[in-house]
Amino acid sequence: MRKLGGGVETYNIYMDEAPAGSETNGEEGYEVEFRVVPGSSDDGDPETNAVLAGLDLVDLINLRDALQQEIDNYALSALEAEAGDGDDAIEEEELMP
Repeated sequence: MRKLGGGVETYNIYMDEAPAGSETNGEEGYEVEFRVVPGSSDDGDPETNAVLAGLDLVDLINLRDALQQEIDNYALSALEAEAGDGDDAIEEEELMP
């Protein structure tokens, strides 16, 4: 995506926090939401509020891919751990006389 004037469009990523209500332990929790705003239409203050600023479309795609890879790795680890727990139970049953 290109802006008029030949520059590459950049995007700002904001992290908004809002109180989520009271937790079971009495402490207040927060909900986090991310927003991606094209720099050309951003009416906020990206200098002070942006989590990441000045990313072009390729950077956003790379960020998405890296996050997806970490999510996939976590899910695979959880599945392998669950499968490993099941294998241990089977082996214990086989060893019992």
